[in-house]
Amino acid sequence: GPSLLRHDHLEVRERYCWMMLILFKPWTTINDLCGMFETWLAAFENFSMDCLLNKIFIMKHMQILHECKDSRDDHFTNCHQCSSN
Repeated sequence: GPSLLRHDHLEVRERYCWMMLILFKPWTTINDLCGMFETWLAAFENFSMDCLLNKIFIMKHMQILHECKDSRDDHFTNCHQCSSN
């Protein structure tokens, strides 16, 4: 399936919020996820304020995975550029 989205890319921020709500907020209907909020971002921000710390911890570690991949890619790009010179 598709990889987990990043919270630091603005073009997918709404989809990230939607995905995190689906994964971490108990729900049976879509109204349980979004409720009275007009955007997924607003619903996620509201959820995050009352969210258990262990869920926040997991979400942050999901983002760290992306950051590690970025560092790996940067490292290999730099190594390739150095070997080309």
